[in-house]
Amino acid sequence: MKGRKWNISWPKFFAFAAFIFMLYTIYDNWQEHQTFIDEAKSNPAEEKVSRKFVVLDLLEGPRYSVQIGVMPESSIPNDRNSSMVGVAREVFGQVAVGEDISGYRVDGKFYTESHLNEEERWLYILMAIASLYPVGYILFWLLKISRVRSAFSQISKLLRFSLIGNIIFYLILFGGLLGLIYLFLSTYTKSTLENGYEKFFGDNHAKANAIILDRGEDLNWTRYGGNQNEYYLSLMYKPENAESVFIVKGVTLHTYNKYEEEIPIVYNTDNPYQVFIRDMDFMDFINILMTETVYMTLISIILLLLLSTIPYFLWKKNKTGHY
Repeated sequence: MKGRKWNISWPKFFAFAAFIFMLYTIYDNWQEHQTFIDEAKSNPAEEKVSRKFVVLDLLEGPRYSVQIGVMPESSIPNDRNSSMVGVAREVFGQVAVGEDISGYRVDGKFYTESHLNEEERWLYILMAIASLYPVGYILFWLLKISRVRSAFSQISKLLRFSLIGNIIFYLILFGGLLGLIYLFLSTYTKSTLENGYEKFFGDNHAKANAIILDRGEDLNWTRYGGNQNEYYLSLMYKPENAESVFIVKGVTLHTYNKYEEEIPIVYNTDNPYQVFIRDMDFMDFINILMTETVYMTLISIILLLLLSTIPYFLWKKNKTGHY
């Protein structure tokens, strides 16, 4: 028809575009992961373990790893160091230096079975979070069908609350964000709090001096955008009546520049791989407060508090007609 104008609802258009984008992203990541797994399974390999290291990040930890190769150049964990391979805690305890470890090789990089399982677990967790919006979007349009809406309406009447509509609205707008917040707080923040409690309030601690074997920094893009350097010291120390322990400890920039050959540490006598830097200065605490984990935790808590009030205001608006 001549002269007919198309009226586009931009909010609905962007909602639909976001729905398509999320579906494509989920499928593309799943397909890429399956290609990676197929390539890994078709290239089994074995490598000899030269050293065993537990990696303790500045605030979180531990991460169990082994070094492969005859004479690895560095024990600093970063993307450029292919000799450091993450393993499960059980594998770490079972394999000995000099033994072969089974795994897979993809694009010149060695992966263990536990590493592949960990990658897959995180993929499906993130896919589940990313799926919250598409699910909410589909439910929103299902409620446009009179019979479906009538069924949900009966449920709402039984609950004496417009629960279904509010949940769908909340799920569409904030489900993914809530999932990411919960994921961050239940992993990185939880590990940081447990680590901090052990350092300052834990029992069965002993003092020692560790020899600095290697040092280096990991210049990388952070998980949430921006560039942040992470500093590591590769240490060796000998607990009382035990064999030497090798760890890679994340430290602040201040500590990294302060020690050259030895560093005073505190370790847990029940778990000698749980190690903390003994002396901390004012600048160390400043460096810690400026880390990604700390400010992301603060932002997550603030967002969680704000988002937790939205269901109340939705209920109030439905009940009284105003917020």
